[in-house]
Amino acid sequence: EHPIMVTEPGELARGKKNGLDYLFDLYEQCGKFLSEVQQIAKERGEKCPTKVTNQVFRHAKYSGASYINKPKMRHYV
Repeated sequence: EHPIMVTEPGELARGKKNGLDYLFDLYEQCGKFLSEVQQIAKERGEKCPTKVTNQVFRHAKYSGASYINKPKMRHYV
């Protein structure tokens, strides 16, 4: 048996060791949203976020990726 039971995308990690593969996938998507937010901020001359902040989560939700948010991502840890 595999020492770490891994969750499927969308499945909660409760009762399993973790869903790190899916969590990393979400963070990879957050990274893409972060670069979009940075690009928009540069164009507007605003302050640029350097990390995945609430602003990035808001942009992700606005872009239609409402499955990316902090409470949901905590399920996979």
